[in-house]
Parts: sequence; C-alpha cells; structure tokens
Amino acid sequence: MLLFLTGAVFTDLTKDKIYNVWVVPGLLTGLIIALSQGTGRFIEALVATLATFLVLMPVYFLRGIAAGDVKLLLSTASFLSFQELQSCILYSFLIAGAISLVIVVFKREKKTLHFAVPVLVSTILVLGGIV
Repeated sequence: MLLFLTGAVFTDLTKDKIYNVWVVPGLLTGLIIALSQGTGRFIEALVATLATFLVLMPVYFLRGIAAGDVKLLLSTASFLSFQELQSCILYSFLIAGAISLVIVVFKREKKTLHFAVPVLVSTILVLGGIV
C-alpha cells in the first residue's frame, strides 16, 4: 500500500495528477489480500471502500477534493480496517487543513494542495500507531 501511495504522491507533486496506474492496482491488491485473509475481511474491505465512496463523493461534488484523491482513498480503504480508515480520512483532512493554513499565511496566494501527501502521512501515522 505504501508503494502505491508513494507513487501517487510523486505523480501528484510532479504532474498534478494521481494516475490510475497507482490507484487501480492498489485497490485490486488490497482486495486480493483481504480475500486471502478470509471472507469476513474481504467483506470488511468492500464495505470500507463503499463507505469511503459515499463519504467522499459529496466532498468531491463540492470541489473539496479531486477525483484522483477520492480514488486514492478508495484504494487505501481496501487495505485498512474500518477504524483505521476513519482515522486516516479524519487525519488526512486535518493535515490538509494545516498545510493549507501554512500556505495561506506564508504564500498569501491560492495554491493547489496535493492531497496525496496528507493521505500518505495520515496512513503512516495510523498504521504506525502514532495516532
């Protein structure tokens, strides 16, 4: 999962896009790993992915995040437990808010926030047990 997230961060920072080459294999890998852990874990991964979709689509429609960001979090959801996913989404938005505040205070201009960075950082924090 961290490989897919790191690749997405790289392309997001360099090309302002999160390519499906990172998202689709990540989602499939997460679901295959979940299936190998049993039917219960597979269903949990599917529910987490669906819940992520339902939570983030209104944010997408309000132009809060881009489609690539939604797909990246869907891919991430397939690897995480539901509790880890909730924390990851919450901390992603908190980290993005902090980065945006720093950008506004120091740059004083509207700048694109690369949301893949907060997703990667929050995932590392959640999986590392730091938060």
